[in-house]
Amino acid sequence: MLVAGALVDSFGNGLFLAASTLYFVGVLRFPAAQVATTLSVAAIFGLLSPLPLGHVADRWGVVRTYVALMWLRGVGFAAYALIHGFAGYAVLTCALLAAERACSPLLQVIVSGVAGQEERTRTLASIRAVRNAGLTGGLLVAGLVLGLHVTAAFQAVFLVDAVSFLVIAWMALWAVRASDGIPRAPAADVRSGAAPYRDPRFMVFTVSNGVLSLFDSLIVVLLPIWVVQRTELPHAWLSVLLAVNTVLTVLLQAWVHRFATSVDGSVRLLRATALSLVIGCGLFAVAERVPVWVCLVCTVGAVVAVTVGENLQSVAGWELSYVLSPAAARARYLATFSMGMTAQRIVGPTLLVSALLPLGFWAWVVLAALFAAASAGAVWSGRPVAGAAAEGPAYEGPGVEGEPADGTAPAGGERAAAEQSASHSK
Repeated sequence: MLVAGALVDSFGNGLFLAASTLYFVGVLRFPAAQVATTLSVAAIFGLLSPLPLGHVADRWGVVRTYVALMWLRGVGFAAYALIHGFAGYAVLTCALLAAERACSPLLQVIVSGVAGQEERTRTLASIRAVRNAGLTGGLLVAGLVLGLHVTAAFQAVFLVDAVSFLVIAWMALWAVRASDGIPRAPAADVRSGAAPYRDPRFMVFTVSNGVLSLFDSLIVVLLPIWVVQRTELPHAWLSVLLAVNTVLTVLLQAWVHRFATSVDGSVRLLRATALSLVIGCGLFAVAERVPVWVCLVCTVGAVVAVTVGENLQSVAGWELSYVLSPAAARARYLATFSMGMTAQRIVGPTLLVSALLPLGFWAWVVLAALFAAASAGAVWSGRPVAGAAAEGPAYEGPGVEGEPADGTAPAGGERAAAEQSASHSK
């Protein structure tokens, strides 16, 4: 059910991505520069929101907070259809992006609680795979609808997207009720839970993961510019290269998750990530200095290598970030972890295009060194300190969150607590 919810979510995102800029700039006539500035400011809100909302989730309940954010997003996207002034657009965009960024770590907590230790990484991998399919479907459907070139078509897209968030909230509640519940630490432990930014080992892991996530900006932002400026490849090949990344991601997510079911397996994946990303950088560097047909072969190989590294890193990051997060502050920790990836989306494009691309061949040397150093930092910090296992959490029921009135946990809660205790002691 959670995987189906992710499919609905990404389909709605595809609808909005296809419609939003065209509507606000082309129909409402907002200045393009102001729209771009608003998106940049909203990205800052998205960077900062996960930590305070993660703190709220640890205290109020992850499921309650996630569902409330989904309702907020549903109402907000419906409001887009009613907005006619730029100020309303700016405020709403900042609020919605802040809510969106906070939802991702909360979903990770919910998936981990519903699926359990054995299935959480596989489920997260399945979610990542279907997101690509859902996003593509949303883009295609929106393209057909927007071909009508009428305001009502845009507004219909926003309303459909709004309804999708309400559906996702219902799916999340259904999944929790159908499971043994979401593990949750006792209230006293939540109040005394450590702050993630005071945990040096976790912060090193978060920063290292953020640097490794530069593969995202490499594929989405740097690759198209590099093809145009640094190679003689026909520009039509760019869509093929991006398709290789997307299709391979869907295929790999169904396979690589099985190697990230333990700390040792995840650490090995991080070492393999570094190797794949460094090989990809090397192939990109070679591609700049060879004939066109060799350049094409090297570029395809580079995209494949980076995509393999991307998928290895993602499943390893899910497992280790969860294991490193104490039960009493899990939402806060995973929210902080997500900030590293969000920061990469803000800093990455400028770093790669403005700072590294002008270096030519040496850009790939520097980027490979960054990937290698980040992998070393992630490997070092990704292993829990011996004897620092987190306490098994209490049971958070599917209806009222918190412990049952008699203070005992159902069998499902006991199993979840045992699973998490085992995962923290590895």
